[in-house]
Amino acid sequence: RKIFGTCSKACKTYEDGDIMIERILDIVYPDNIYCICCGSIIDKSRAYSLCDTCLERMHWITGRSCRICGKALQDTYAGDICYDCMEEEHSFDRAFSCVEYGLYERAVIMDFKYGDKAYIGRKLAEAMYDRICCEDIFYDIIVPVPIHKSRKNSRGYNQAEIIAKHMSKLSGKPCIELLFRTRATEAMKNLSIAQRRDNIRGAFQIPEYMNKPVQGKNILLIDDIYTTGATFDECSKIIKSAGAKAVYCMAFASGANRKHEIN
Repeated sequence: RKIFGTCSKACKTYEDGDIMIERILDIVYPDNIYCICCGSIIDKSRAYSLCDTCLERMHWITGRSCRICGKALQDTYAGDICYDCMEEEHSFDRAFSCVEYGLYERAVIMDFKYGDKAYIGRKLAEAMYDRICCEDIFYDIIVPVPIHKSRKNSRGYNQAEIIAKHMSKLSGKPCIELLFRTRATEAMKNLSIAQRRDNIRGAFQIPEYMNKPVQGKNILLIDDIYTTGATFDECSKIIKSAGAKAVYCMAFASGANRKHEIN
């Protein structure tokens, strides 16, 4: 079953080369045989290659969410903007995510990023595409958040790029590797909000010859996790400086409001 309902937007028809690539991937990594979270045997009826148990235990954001960052809001929360977004101004226009970051969500993302399981990106892209189709927004170009070349060499791929390219196939919108990292940055997980922003400041650039394709366009920026928004903000600032009309951000998972959790 679909978590976010049936997509009402038309999907792109695959080119012959795309079909061949997908068929090869289906042979090497058959769809919906093993759950991407726990590894249980499943069948093709399971959404996003998740078994019934893992599908139920994922914290899907299908209820109230912040109208700026997209993080889940409790039913008892009075407003429609989370505490973090009331205290922190963002460079992007809106952000969205599929799930809250918890134990099961972490298992999937860690396997995808560090477990040499790039094929999981196809399933995350399907969930993310279903989620973004529920929103009344229009985007012209899909852009992945880049990682530094040293990290990409050690990991073998950029997880955001894999998701973005599959979302491009689903949506028919072009995926452009617009941004590049100017330097390696420190891992964010142990940094405060202020340290994260300092850490990422000036870490992205757009080649001058790439400015023209984004001028006046709406951009959908892709990453796997949204925590404080520092990375999305820095990327959005650079993209808007190149002339983009709007920047929407999409992540598979988002953390809880961390304003009062990170010191």
